[in-house]
Amino acid sequence: MNCKIRSGRPSAEDAEALTDRILQASWEFLLEVGFEHFSFDKLARYGRFGKPTIYARFGNKVELLRALLVQSIESRSRDLFDAASRQHIDEAIPSLCADVVEYIHSPEGRLKDRLIDWLDIEAEDGGPSMRGWAGEMAIERIRQLMRDASKRGEITLSNIDKASQFLAAGVIGHGRMTKVQDEFDRALHIVWARDYWAMLKKAFAA
Repeated sequence: MNCKIRSGRPSAEDAEALTDRILQASWEFLLEVGFEHFSFDKLARYGRFGKPTIYARFGNKVELLRALLVQSIESRSRDLFDAASRQHIDEAIPSLCADVVEYIHSPEGRLKDRLIDWLDIEAEDGGPSMRGWAGEMAIERIRQLMRDASKRGEITLSNIDKASQFLAAGVIGHGRMTKVQDEFDRALHIVWARDYWAMLKKAFAA
């Protein structure tokens, strides 16, 4: 059996895969120790990477954590809204609300929220507002959900842009204001979301 030994620089696919491995290890390590105790030294030992390998892709801790947050939010958002897009809008919105609140209350969601605050308030590197970016992404996803539902004839709203903003703010606000439960009561949030969605449809009726 002939085995070829790869030499030279890694391919673009290999480099991307290694970056993903670093980000995955970073998230697992963060969940264990929190970002206050996060460092490249500790990450290199945890993930069995060389520090130069990490620095070749991320200049510092803030840059890595911001990339990690972006990747995580985009992935989670895609999963949530892909599932919602396969439902009638009147079922999708309550289900989506319950999913979002459950995630906000989860250990992963709480860590992500603290990480957003840390990057926006304490990082002081002049980077973009992560909370603002995450909010705009949520509004855009909801806007597309409503537009698709409108094309299917499921809703008729006078101002989808405004309705999307109110829905995003309402769901996130509801999630932040509700008590974290030992056992998540999904039905409770479904009921709230149905009432809130009915109110929005009435307010923005064409």
